[in-house]
Amino acid sequence: MSLDERYHPDWPVMSRWVRQEFGNRCARCKLSGDEDDIALQVHHIDENPGNNALENLIPLCSRCHLQIEKEARQHAPYQHQQTELFEDSSYSKALGELRSKALAQQSQQNAKTSEDFEQEEWEWEQENH
Repeated sequence: MSLDERYHPDWPVMSRWVRQEFGNRCARCKLSGDEDDIALQVHHIDENPGNNALENLIPLCSRCHLQIEKEARQHAPYQHQQTELFEDSSYSKALGELRSKALAQQSQQNAKTSEDFEQEEWEWEQENH
């Protein structure tokens, strides 16, 4: 499969890491990619595939991803473009809050220390560079 040129060359690795960080669960409906046999996708909150900052990425099942994309298009000033500029930033704010809440719930379940996170980050970098 060829990647869209707007995506980072390491997008498959990055998106897998985000899904794992959220416990392989949809941040919106909480379905599990492991237990519920669903496909998880990683959504760019700001709709910019070039912005791969972790705070801009959220795992969603395909159903929730389609619904969120539909909602984004309804509020977009130019439906034919993937640039989402909302007057009050409610869309970005709501997805940012959803992301934070889902990550906090997953963090409570994992109860990782900062040392654990640093070790995982180091291992991830070793595997991917």
